[in-house]
Amino acid sequence: MFKKFIKEWYVLNKTQRRGTIVLFILFLCTIVFKIFYVPEIDEQSIYFANIQIQSIKDSAINKIIKVNSHKDSLFLFNPNTVTEDEMRMIGFPDNLIKNVLNYRKAGGKFYSARDFRKLYTINDSIYNVIATYILIEKEDLNSGKKLNDRKKDSYHSFKSKVVAVELNSTDSLELERLKGIGKVLAARIIKYRNKIGGYYSVKQLREVYGITDSLYTYIISKNKVTVDARLIKKINISKADFKTMIRHPYLGFDKNFIIKVLQMQKQTLSENKLKEITPPQQWEKLKYYIEY
Repeated sequence: MFKKFIKEWYVLNKTQRRGTIVLFILFLCTIVFKIFYVPEIDEQSIYFANIQIQSIKDSAINKIIKVNSHKDSLFLFNPNTVTEDEMRMIGFPDNLIKNVLNYRKAGGKFYSARDFRKLYTINDSIYNVIATYILIEKEDLNSGKKLNDRKKDSYHSFKSKVVAVELNSTDSLELERLKGIGKVLAARIIKYRNKIGGYYSVKQLREVYGITDSLYTYIISKNKVTVDARLIKKINISKADFKTMIRHPYLGFDKNFIIKVLQMQKQTLSENKLKEITPPQQWEKLKYYIEY
């Protein structure tokens, strides 16, 4: 093979032989360069590049979270009375909020979900998501419409019977039967109940994310909701550790407060002593969840 190469080498003219030698030298130089060359690393540039990449990732994640949070924050609303803040919580775009407020300010009124659809800033994708959450009160329906149209347009026709539930023993399926509460809110009510240990008052539903004052009033007026405070799971405050207390919404409001409680555990911890270091408003909630 080598002999054949030598024969072919002499067949080449002088220019061709020079070109071959140059290519071979360049090839060797490339190999040597790759083996021995160590590039200088600009750590500062890499650092800022990583920050930029992370910021792009965070921005994308925040957009996803924002979309999902809007999707999960839907609740029944009356377009004739819903506030600007409530519309933002639902996830309405700014131009839609502005049109709703201007329409009402001009004396306009919504008598059905289809009336709400007529706003030119609402497209089909938005309307299809919120349509089942539009709630028109009876007084808004007294406009000369036929009864059949009212039944079609009002959410009242979906749930006609009064449903009774006890918040500390019910499950999400029973909660979904309540007027004004869907699958998402039912899950949140159960989740918050597990977090605090149970409800001592129906008014605590206002603390559940997504339940506005107007929605709370509607739920209470259209359903029979009760609470059995005896079912509350209490925390033994004399033995509870920092991790247990910080997870409870009514105890974890202030780390300094928890530290004081932990220090007092070394002594005899009583209701009077605990009450002395607890803000009055906080104590009215906390007292239902602790035992000694």
